[in-house]
Amino acid sequence: MSEFAAELRARIADVDGELELMRQAFDDHSIEVLSGRLENLLRIAERHGIDVRHAGGGPGGGAV
Repeated sequence: MSEFAAELRARIADVDGELELMRQAFDDHSIEVLSGRLENLLRIAERHGIDVRHAGGGPGGGAV
């Protein structure tokens, strides 16, 4: 696995974890910000053909 793919998966997992915490805290602003960040990371992964379904349990149940 390339370093780029590994770093991207790690960043997705981090943001996904933060997003879950903010959902539990009902922090709507942070949820919106983190959701946008996650969408951007997922677009980058898709553009580069990187499978991220297993990163952090995957956003939205692991689907990309």
